[in-house]
Amino acid sequence: MSFGDLDGRRVLVTGGSGFIGGRLVERLVRDEGARVRVLVRNPASAVRLARFPLEFVHGDVTDPRAAAAAVDGCEVVFHCAYGTSGSQRHRAFVNRGGTEGLLEAAAGARLRRFVHLSTLMVYGQTGDGDLTEEAPRRRFGNAYSDSKLAAERLALGAARSGRVPVTVLQPTAVYGPYGGVWTEQVLAGLKAGRAILVNGGEGLANHVYVDDLVTAMLLAGRRDEAVGEAFLISAAEPTSWKGLYGCFERMLGSERTASLTEAEALALWRETRRARPFFLGELLRLIKTDRGLRDRLFETRELRFLRERASDLLPERLQQRIKAGLGGGHGVAAAEPELPIHPLSPSMIGFFRPKTYVRIDKARRLLGYRPAFTLEQGMALTEAWARWAGLLGEAQDSPI
Repeated sequence: MSFGDLDGRRVLVTGGSGFIGGRLVERLVRDEGARVRVLVRNPASAVRLARFPLEFVHGDVTDPRAAAAAVDGCEVVFHCAYGTSGSQRHRAFVNRGGTEGLLEAAAGARLRRFVHLSTLMVYGQTGDGDLTEEAPRRRFGNAYSDSKLAAERLALGAARSGRVPVTVLQPTAVYGPYGGVWTEQVLAGLKAGRAILVNGGEGLANHVYVDDLVTAMLLAGRRDEAVGEAFLISAAEPTSWKGLYGCFERMLGSERTASLTEAEALALWRETRRARPFFLGELLRLIKTDRGLRDRLFETRELRFLRERASDLLPERLQQRIKAGLGGGHGVAAAEPELPIHPLSPSMIGFFRPKTYVRIDKARRLLGYRPAFTLEQGMALTEAWARWAGLLGEAQDSPI
């Protein structure tokens, strides 16, 4: 059953300038013919959307007046916004308080659907075996996950009370062009150091390409069976963490992971916590390992002056020792340093360890959700975008 397509309908997207919300806006305009309104806190962040005929409402999702103005006259709301700046406490407030305020605004409107984007993390630390929507929700232990759990409870509570026709989607690790946590941050981390594969990366990585998630959102926005329900959204099959990180390693052209047992990863975390470097030591480490930073610093007026004075006053042997300690000095090729291993917190070790298999049977049955992208297909598109964006080296012409 369905209330019809989205062609010509007024639709609100919060978080439309972000990774998932931005792709949703593109699909709503290009494929669905919807009349899209976007609530934006910072108009400068919405440059990616400027080519589309959109209506923008300037305001914060936590502002009741902005929320009411954004919802007014809309038939469908896609709530993708979440806290991305400020303190952890503020981000948590955006997740929880922003959702609460938007639901209040929606309760006074004549909405057909409110699609709330949640996360797999609302299930906390998961174990081996199948995971379905029947599993208990629990705190994970960080501000993002726990505030998203609180927001999901508010959304489902509004649905149960009959105030707002809410559908909740719980995506797994979302990757793809413009992706943050599971694309750009993974690549940046692998370029700066080595990622830990807990127990060799044999745990299951439940992932979903961004377009598959957006398809699920569009289905949730029109299917009557979706009201009051929560749906796990993932790819047709998971892969291992070794397999997922291997895709990013191939993009970079070299091995950038380290296989550690759970005990070894925990020992590294504890050692890192005990031996946090002082500021000067950390600065020297950056100068040694980042040649671009080193060259920029050596070109500053202050360091040029110090280098000239040092060449006049210090013995040659000591000058050479200083150059060696700084990675060869300005203009001297330094040996390629061994990449450091990024430590994992105990909670993240627990995240990467289990062989959790996220089931999407409910989404298949009630939404008609059918993932269209294999990992190979999704990663090929992601790599093409990453090369164009200059994340892998020289930027290229846009492939998409």
